[in-house]
Amino acid sequence: MKWTLPIKIFINSKKREIRFFLLFLLFFFLGQAAHYSVRDYTTPLLVYKLNAQVSSKIINIITPSEKTFVRENVIGSRDFTIRIAEGCEGIEGILLLAAAIFAFPMGFMKKVYGVLAGCLMIYASNLLRIIALYYTLKYKPDMFDTMHIFIGQTFIILVGLAFFIIWINYFGKIKPVN
Repeated sequence: MKWTLPIKIFINSKKREIRFFLLFLLFFFLGQAAHYSVRDYTTPLLVYKLNAQVSSKIINIITPSEKTFVRENVIGSRDFTIRIAEGCEGIEGILLLAAAIFAFPMGFMKKVYGVLAGCLMIYASNLLRIIALYYTLKYKPDMFDTMHIFIGQTFIILVGLAFFIIWINYFGKIKPVN
């Protein structure tokens, strides 16, 4: 058939890219499956402690007059509360970045260091996102949904993408195709 030859040529010329894409999907879905299977056990640590409590402490450092408090996944002040839901702890961004790094051809330890550094970068970015959402809800509540759904989530994905690009430029050496 005439159309199979161009497909074969394309596949043969893009083997590395196809391999990366398939490994990325595999690692991402395995990571998601692992995360969802232990989510009930990790939520108290990931959502309550590492995100809600830390964000509240940072808010209180930035604006001590807020006097925020935390009850499980809720950050409150005298004026209002904001709830950090499961899925808002940055795990999806971390899983996307980890899948991309593990799928990319580089040494295993470079991958491990990349995932660890990337986790810290996304975690810090997610804290910034939560804090920004707190202040958005307080000062511009009509902008909250836009900030949360469109800007905040896009921000985390862009941070992960930028980290991945920088990481592979420094540590990922691809051999030229002969």
